[in-house]
Amino acid sequence: MQPFEPASSSAPSGDTSAAGDAPTAPDTALLGEWLPICNSADVPAGESRGFVVAGERLVVWRNAPEADDPVVQPDISTDAHVWRDRCPHRGAQLSLGTVTGGLLACPYHGWRYDADGQCIHIPANPSIRPAKRACARTYRVEERYGAVWTCLGEPSLPLDFFPEYDAPGARRINLAAQTVRSSAPRVVENFLDMAHFPFVHTGILGDASHTEVQDYEVIETEGALEARQCRFWQPAGLPGQVGVDIEYVYRVKRPLVASLSKVAQHGSGALHLMLVASPVSETETRAWLVSVFEDESTHSDQELYDFNMRILMQDTPVVESQWPKRLPLDPQAELHQVCDRLSVGYRRYLRERRWGYGTE
Repeated sequence: MQPFEPASSSAPSGDTSAAGDAPTAPDTALLGEWLPICNSADVPAGESRGFVVAGERLVVWRNAPEADDPVVQPDISTDAHVWRDRCPHRGAQLSLGTVTGGLLACPYHGWRYDADGQCIHIPANPSIRPAKRACARTYRVEERYGAVWTCLGEPSLPLDFFPEYDAPGARRINLAAQTVRSSAPRVVENFLDMAHFPFVHTGILGDASHTEVQDYEVIETEGALEARQCRFWQPAGLPGQVGVDIEYVYRVKRPLVASLSKVAQHGSGALHLMLVASPVSETETRAWLVSVFEDESTHSDQELYDFNMRILMQDTPVVESQWPKRLPLDPQAELHQVCDRLSVGYRRYLRERRWGYGTE
C-alpha cells in the first residue's frame, strides 16, 4: 500500500530565507547522517522545490517523463535529485527554475544541467560547450519510508532505521513535516518522554488521575538505545481504544532518529512511529513523523493522519518554549527525575558519539 499524503498537504515551499548566502559547515558527525528533506509526494515529476537542511540550501527536483524540447536527455527517469540550490554562474536559486526533458534550467540565464549536475547548454552561447567546472554541487539521495533523504557527507550507515515500515498489510501514513523552533535533539528527547502525557496530551495519551510513570529498563544494543517495559494508562492512546494500559518500546537508532512501538495490553494490532528531526539550523527543526498501523481497518487514512498530527501539534509550543533551545549534554545542567532515565540515556548516547549539532 502506498504512503498516504492528504490532498490538503501541498508541497511546502521550504523557505530558504533561514540560510545565509554561504552555508555554515555542520559538525562532522552530522555530515554522516541521512536526513529527510521532504515527503516524496511533495516534489512531483517535472518540478523542483527548495529546502534548507543544516543551513544548506538544497533543491529537490524530478525529471518529467516526457518532453517536446530539442535539448533533452535520453533514458529519462523520474528519480529525485538533490543539489545545492545555487547556480554556479550567478548564484540564482535553481529551485526557481524549470524541469524539461531531463534537464534543470536556471531561472536567471537559462543554463541547463543534466541529471549529474553538469551544465550542457548555455542559451547565450549555444555553440560553446560548457566547461567541466560549470556544474552544480550534487548530494547523495535515497527515497525510503515515503520521503526523500540526503546525506551531506559520507553516510556512516545505510538508510535502514525503521523495519516496521515493511510489515505486511500495514497502513503507512506520512505527516507533513512540521517546523519546530527548537533544536533537533530537543525534538527527539520530547518524543522519548512519557511523563508529559497527562499534561500536554490530556484526554489522549494521559489523564490527571494517572500521572505515575512505572519503572522501565534502558539498554544499549548494536549501537542503538532501547527502552523496554514502558507502560502507561491512556484514555485514547490508540484509535478506537478507550481507557487502556498501553505498552511502549522506544528505540534510538541514530542521533536524530527515534521510533516507538505501542500496543494495548490484551489488545490486537500495533502502532509504530518513526520520528526524524531534520535540522534547518541548530535551533530550528523540521519534525518528520511516519506511522505504521497494523490490523487497523476501522478508521480512514485522514482520521489516522489527524490523530497523529493533533499530538504533534500539541507538543510543538511546549518544545519551542524550552530554554536553552540547544539540548544541554552536561548531566548537571538540568534536573532529572527517576522516569527520565531514557532521556538521560539519550544525552549520554549523544555525548559518547561526540555529537555537537543542536547541543551545548
